[in-house]
Amino acid sequence: MITIGLDIGTTSISGLLYDLEAHAVLHTITEEQAGKPSGLNQEWERLQDPEHILRQAERILGLLLSREPEAAAIGLTGQMHGIVYIDQNGNHISPLYTWQDGRGSLPYGADNSLTYAQQLSRLTGYQVAPGYGLATHYYNLCEQLVPEHAAGFCTIADYIAMRLVNRKVPLMDATQAAGIGGYSLAAGDFDRIALMRAKIEVSLLPQVVPSGTAIGSTPRGIPVYASLGDNQASFLGSVPLPGESLLLNIGTGSQLSAWLPDSRNAPAAMEVRPYPGGGVLMVGAALSGGKSYALLEGFFRQVITAYTGEAPADVYSLLEQLLRAEPYHDQTNGLQVNTQFLGTRTDPKKRGSVEGISLDNFTPGGLAHAFLQGMIDELHGFLKALESEGAKKFSRLIGSGNALRTNPVLCAKAEATFGLPLTLGEYAEEAAVGAALCAAVGSGAVSSFGEAGAYL
Repeated sequence: MITIGLDIGTTSISGLLYDLEAHAVLHTITEEQAGKPSGLNQEWERLQDPEHILRQAERILGLLLSREPEAAAIGLTGQMHGIVYIDQNGNHISPLYTWQDGRGSLPYGADNSLTYAQQLSRLTGYQVAPGYGLATHYYNLCEQLVPEHAAGFCTIADYIAMRLVNRKVPLMDATQAAGIGGYSLAAGDFDRIALMRAKIEVSLLPQVVPSGTAIGSTPRGIPVYASLGDNQASFLGSVPLPGESLLLNIGTGSQLSAWLPDSRNAPAAMEVRPYPGGGVLMVGAALSGGKSYALLEGFFRQVITAYTGEAPADVYSLLEQLLRAEPYHDQTNGLQVNTQFLGTRTDPKKRGSVEGISLDNFTPGGLAHAFLQGMIDELHGFLKALESEGAKKFSRLIGSGNALRTNPVLCAKAEATFGLPLTLGEYAEEAAVGAALCAAVGSGAVSSFGEAGAYL
């Protein structure tokens, strides 16, 4: 049996064909996402065009089906937290407000003592971070920016799935619902009473359905399944033994994820997310992620351009040379970089720093090493928090994300810091693999989500 996985990412869209019998990806298409930011009126806005994203996803799906017309099921995943408003006919009537949109972190009220996200968290009793759909919606609600004819809102992957099967109302998997905010793990649904305290019209919230729920079929009769959050999909698509493994993902953002049977060992610094088939993912999210290294690249780019008068074609290769030329056996060498340049989920105003500068260690290569080590240290801090709460020891470290795949020095630092050998997932598009496996479970070809790892 062959299933299709689609991943609607922030910067790219990927689709693939997955052969369950061969345990292998047959074909992959990855394209830069066409829904570029549009209509930006404020520097903190991060918007994308849903129509462009839909057309691109449909085209990629068509190309996959032209190679494998007998594909049996379609699963989706995509960037979490962001929302798009829809009308009563299921058409978008707003841009996509992505997870990077900053309106939830703007000051709320005259005294500026709280942000919109903090005020919403205070009213509901749920921690709702800036960039989460409900924080975005709460700002729009307070500022009278909700579209007049809005009948609901959903994530971009839910919107794509809905349009593929010509639904007018979205159905949302719990993994996506939790990423919107105000979700109760105990109830398996949004806490509508708590949200009503913030005067949020709960009729706008999507219906939450179990993982692997079929939401309809395409005009060709292929069933489509409710989308998974990309974090859970990546875990599903890259971790064969969930109970023993940590997933280290470093891309545009970065996360450390660990599966646990329940949420009793949840540190305050980590998010508790529902996992398909049961249990939870403990997720520590570092907002800067790979953007931290991009910040350093941009710094060197500006210096080179100012000195030579020409913008360099490739600075990352220069950074690689610097890393190789200055071996960094000591984990810190005294130079330390805190990579919280975009703040944290709980403290959006926090910022990064460079410390421990001496006459010996402040070199271009030393700075490059310290940036990479800072990225790893921030994620390792989540593991220390888990262990301090009594979580068991993990025996495997699985790596995913382009930053790890393209930077062996970063991989070496991860192994040294975590004290575990790092195994990169077999497929670069692990979230799309997870989406394809979700479709396989939903169709009954795989007996359960717990058995899905056996098909990797």
